[in-house]
Amino acid sequence: MEHPSMSYRFEGLLHAIEFFTQRFDTEQLSQYSFEFVNEILTLNASALFIHDGYKFVLRQKRLYPHIPADYAIADTASMKQLALFRGHTMTRGFEHFLEPGDIARLQVKWLMPLMISDKLHGFIVSNGNIADNFSSSDLVMSNTLMRLINNSLENSFHLAQLQASNTKLDQKNFNLFAINQSTKVLLSEMSLSRLYAIATDVFSEVTSSQVTAFGIVDPLSGRLQITGFRNVLAYTQYHGALELRTAEYAGPIVLHMERDRDRLDALFVNPEQLRELDAEYIILILQQQIMGIVTLSKPVNDERSYDDATFELIESLANSSLIALSNANLFAEANRQRTSAEKKLRLLQNLNRLVSNVNESGTPEELCYFTVKTLRLAFGVRQALICLRQGDAYLVAEQIGLSCRPDTPPIGSSAPGEAKGRLVMRLDELHPSLLDRQLLCDYTSRGAERILPLHTTDWLDAGSANCCVIAPLAVSSERIRREDPYPLGFLIVLETEGSLLEEETLLLDTVAKNISPILHQMLTVQAAQKRLKRDDQAALLEALEQRIVEWSSYQLDYYVFYKPYRQSPFAQTSPVEHELSMLGQQAGEDNFARGGRMPELYAFDGHLFAITYAPVLDGSWTEIPAKHRLDEFLAYPYPHC
Repeated sequence: MEHPSMSYRFEGLLHAIEFFTQRFDTEQLSQYSFEFVNEILTLNASALFIHDGYKFVLRQKRLYPHIPADYAIADTASMKQLALFRGHTMTRGFEHFLEPGDIARLQVKWLMPLMISDKLHGFIVSNGNIADNFSSSDLVMSNTLMRLINNSLENSFHLAQLQASNTKLDQKNFNLFAINQSTKVLLSEMSLSRLYAIATDVFSEVTSSQVTAFGIVDPLSGRLQITGFRNVLAYTQYHGALELRTAEYAGPIVLHMERDRDRLDALFVNPEQLRELDAEYIILILQQQIMGIVTLSKPVNDERSYDDATFELIESLANSSLIALSNANLFAEANRQRTSAEKKLRLLQNLNRLVSNVNESGTPEELCYFTVKTLRLAFGVRQALICLRQGDAYLVAEQIGLSCRPDTPPIGSSAPGEAKGRLVMRLDELHPSLLDRQLLCDYTSRGAERILPLHTTDWLDAGSANCCVIAPLAVSSERIRREDPYPLGFLIVLETEGSLLEEETLLLDTVAKNISPILHQMLTVQAAQKRLKRDDQAALLEALEQRIVEWSSYQLDYYVFYKPYRQSPFAQTSPVEHELSMLGQQAGEDNFARGGRMPELYAFDGHLFAITYAPVLDGSWTEIPAKHRLDEFLAYPYPHC
């Protein structure tokens, strides 16, 4: 009679082997194990308990009408030892593991532990089988089933672990690939605005966030500037800044908008601003202190959720972004320094050309002309003038780009609107800094009104002036300064191509200091030439006085002649020398017979005057009869040029 029953069990065992060697998850295997055990072992009442947290919960039951569906057995220390010390089905000794109340209520007579490695996954209990007695063959079969089920559970568990590891590995590979590609793109971009946009796009793409924001702490203000914003569902922008209470932080990097509200309140002055970014998670970028943030809203795909790998990816990409931003800033600074160096080189080259031109100047007028022209052509100065001292006033000697107001009357025969020769300032109007040979500067468009005297701004039509720089033309020698404390003149600039820069004021000061010694030497030479050059008018009067004395004392007669003259601009010889030679030839021997005195010739006021001791035969000369009295000579009505 036992043979058909055993045949049935073996057939069921073969089906169980076939089933449990397939791939199912642990939940499915637990449920099916309950069905196979009941079918093969012909159990009476039975129940399946699966570990869930800190207890074993009822998942399936059979013929236990008095047991509620939410019945649970506590996971005690004794239950944890069941998998370690009882690796087979039990028909006695339940009191060592189960509570007496659970044993009595379930009328436990048989227990099969479901184990994964050395952990108790669950168990099946029963109040007996249909025969109300477990034979040795029943126990052999139940142990065989238990091992089959436990092996299947363990294989399924390890397979799930392997699949999870493979998924994590795939995610890691993807993250590494994303970091590699994104870092290449970020590090190859040198524009800050493009970097902000690229970084925000990268964060948005790898996380599928609906709204993504990227912010960097401004080192000057300490505020967290939102430099990148992307909303995949709307074309909106956000421009704002978050104020930090402190940049020092030593907590978790990933903060949730609700769960970590206390930390956000401690970090931000107004954390409600984060809601304007639809922020759900805030990822802090830390390098000893807070350097920036990345905010993520809910994913576009509602089924997706952010995990640790995503946050690690964002952190790595954010650090790469910071490196790229640092490189871009350094590259921009290097470009600025190179541009500045090139500009300074051009300024030095132009200054060298200016000095060369100035050194070739022969007069103060040429010096002023070349200076303002070079400032215009080489340095981009649009309005400038040079005024030189004449007596107790400074008058315009040269200018460029300036004119008088339309209602200003002209000076003498100068053209209307001509600024040359006009008064700029007097000695008693000089600013103390100008007397100290210091640059006077105003960077605003109203600088001329603030610095220059009122009578100057009355005639000066500054037009589009954007500054006012007054550089004194003065020699630094203390000896010269003690002799004359006032500057020789001033270089005044009223408009440049752009806003006046500090290096431009330094350049103007350098130009003024370069031309000042040359101007001083030119003026000194002119003064010396003026003192040493013969005054023909005074010399004529002095010679005439002497001849009058000789005539009255010794009756030595003489003649005074005059004639107008014009000197050709291309004449190779002086007309004085030519006429003197002609007079000597005409006088000849008669002149020597009268004492050997040669004619005396004087040139001034467009006329030649000759004192001879014999009549001049050349008809181009006119004799002045009033020669014996000086007052009559001075009153003679000869034409003046």
